[in-house]
Amino acid sequence: MEKTADIYINIPVKSIAKPYTYLVPEQFDFLKAGCRVLVPFGGRLMEGFIIKIHDTSADLDTARLKAVKDVLDTQPWFTPNMYATAKWMADFYLCSLGETMRLFIPGKNSVKIRPVFNINETDLSAKKLAKLPAGQKQLLAYLKAYKNADLLTLRRSFGAGENFTADLEKLIAKNYVTRSYIYHSQAKKIYVEYAVLNAAVDETVLDTLKRKPAQKKALLYLNEIKESSAYDLKQRGISAATLNALAELGYIRLEKRQKLRDSYKNMLTAKAAKRTLTPEQQNALNIMKEKIGQGQKKFLLFGVTGSGKTQIYIETALKVRADGRQVLILVPEIVLTGQLVMSFKQYFADDVAVIHSKLSVNERNDTFWRIRTGQAGIVIGARSALFAPFDNLGLIVMDEEHDASYKQDESPRYHAHDVAEKMAQIYDAIFLLGSATPSLESFYKAQNGEYTLLTMRDRIDNIPMPYIEGVDMREELKSGNRKILSRKLQELIEATLAKKQQLIIMLNRRGFSTFVMCRSCGHVIKCPQCNLPLVYHRRGVLQCHHCDITEPVPDVCPNCQSRYIKFFGSGTEKLEEELAQVFPQARIIRLDRDTTGRKFAHQDILKQFKAGLYDILLGTQMVAKGHDIPSVTGVGIISADSSLNLPDFRASERTFALITQTAGRAGRGHEQGHVVLQTYNLEHYAVQCGMKQDYLSFYQEEMQMRKMLYYPPFCHLIKLTFQNEIEEKALKAASDLKTQVEQYFNNMNVKIMGPAPALVAKFKDIYRFNLLIKTDDLDIVNKFLRQKKIDTDKNITIDINPINTN
Repeated sequence: MEKTADIYINIPVKSIAKPYTYLVPEQFDFLKAGCRVLVPFGGRLMEGFIIKIHDTSADLDTARLKAVKDVLDTQPWFTPNMYATAKWMADFYLCSLGETMRLFIPGKNSVKIRPVFNINETDLSAKKLAKLPAGQKQLLAYLKAYKNADLLTLRRSFGAGENFTADLEKLIAKNYVTRSYIYHSQAKKIYVEYAVLNAAVDETVLDTLKRKPAQKKALLYLNEIKESSAYDLKQRGISAATLNALAELGYIRLEKRQKLRDSYKNMLTAKAAKRTLTPEQQNALNIMKEKIGQGQKKFLLFGVTGSGKTQIYIETALKVRADGRQVLILVPEIVLTGQLVMSFKQYFADDVAVIHSKLSVNERNDTFWRIRTGQAGIVIGARSALFAPFDNLGLIVMDEEHDASYKQDESPRYHAHDVAEKMAQIYDAIFLLGSATPSLESFYKAQNGEYTLLTMRDRIDNIPMPYIEGVDMREELKSGNRKILSRKLQELIEATLAKKQQLIIMLNRRGFSTFVMCRSCGHVIKCPQCNLPLVYHRRGVLQCHHCDITEPVPDVCPNCQSRYIKFFGSGTEKLEEELAQVFPQARIIRLDRDTTGRKFAHQDILKQFKAGLYDILLGTQMVAKGHDIPSVTGVGIISADSSLNLPDFRASERTFALITQTAGRAGRGHEQGHVVLQTYNLEHYAVQCGMKQDYLSFYQEEMQMRKMLYYPPFCHLIKLTFQNEIEEKALKAASDLKTQVEQYFNNMNVKIMGPAPALVAKFKDIYRFNLLIKTDDLDIVNKFLRQKKIDTDKNITIDINPINTN
């Protein structure tokens, strides 16, 4: 009986949100759900994912169906748990299953497909050729001379204009030219030749090699080590000719073995010394053991910076691996992978695999193979590591779980926290979150018993928390200091350099050049109705993105009449220049987006700094996260509070976390750290709590505001961005949907804000307006939006639980 397959096309187009049915040829009858195939789609050959196989029914007109052209798997690529994760993501984030399934493919495409063109001489007579226009004749002559010409080659020869395209399509329509497809796997495998001992080496065998000293030497060496790569043998002076001769005699055999690329394989790490856990660490592990026995598997590890959270991850991973289950360790940014990999390799050696976007597609494919075949059981990586081919996942750790980098900023706009928590449920795995500044949503769940709270209040060896000193930059200006560096920070730098110790200086660039602030009094121009900062637009006006009020940019401060009112901002390059002028003796290295473009650049910079080759590490938010460098005693925080000027309900939370995390880099050795915090909002509760490292006070203050304004964790958010080349159409579409939502959810706990211009209100001549929906029942709102086909509207972007609401 013929079979058919329901297949999702691997294409990131939201309007293609359903599977298509294809015939399964008899030679492919081994195909199962989860396999990858090649199918014709829209006149092209495309990769597809099988989600279901059917026996054909009598009433199905199979003559109208296209057939699967080729297969990429003989066994399913997608396990049932991988498919369940992708399906949940598609439902939760209102996108197509094809969009989420492609996340599980390294590089998001398994094959590279290109169309090629050839002349069809069977249908082309001399009489027909004579009647063709000159351009088409030239094209046919070229195709006759050059077989399998691809589109790029043809365009180089004939230009990319409309005439060439029209001529080619007409020739294809007349069947004078055929279009076919050539494809090859994105996963390029590397093979290495190995020499393997194949016989017992005794006196009889050695006698046959009396007059062949090179072969005798090689055989005796292989008799000791049993096998070796031909490359390593060559380094010992054993040639390929010698190996071939021994293979012909049957004494050894030569075989090709796949070499798996692993950039972290040769990372030098000492074997972990036996470590005595602190009482807080042991208590946390005891609580976990007890709760897991009771069926509770979700934990929030709330530990101050330097309290030893990584050791809790390692101890838990040791137990999970001893049970034969896999472990996933997530970090928010690639910059943090190196340090964590070194810590885990001390315990797990080659059982560790790393996944992140800076690795090549080939290396990611090799890493997937190691995981799938059981060669690696500990996976460390950024959010893309979620989509590795796990079979028996037993532990998911999210380090620095509060970090906004866990949110994907392009479709599908998933948050690693949501996906990881669902995966823990699907795999029946332990879910362990860790942070010194947990997100308010996570801490709220811990307070309500959804997570078990594990608390570590002290640093390892009872090292004191750093002393944090605030500097009001308004007073600095009044006293005549117009530099980026305050006098207090200059004094700290000078004192730290004199003691031959190191400093980290963090410049917060988030929120720069979007708001207008007075440097004399710190006044920020705000909306008179909602009190959120007005956003500067290039057309020269200040606008509220919530109330749509616009105001001109003032020449003087409306609060103190000072002319020192400006768009606030400075970059790391400018700061580096100032540091070099004030401290010419200091060795300075930068860690920011500009200096970490190449693979492992961030790791190399941190390695050099940790080795003492530099005195000052200067950077953006990258330097605030997770780095443990004992010789750093001084930290400078510049403009950490600039985030407060963004029209975003999470601004205070981000400011508090950034201050706390950056300050936590200081004093991780045996001397108390000293931090200078430069701010224009010294009195703000987020700044004050950050200086005191007082999370609980900040949490209580912030939660009052969240509850009053009905923001997470008291609701879910859905941000809808409407886009159109005509401003009025984008605004009308948003307004119409707002009316429908209000009418449908009348008297229900669903609130809608907007429409308001997006933070970037016009992008590439496209106008953008936002609606923000607040609800305590996400499922019912998602269902409504699907009914209205919002999920397939190409002019509407959907962001479930957005990080940024503007």
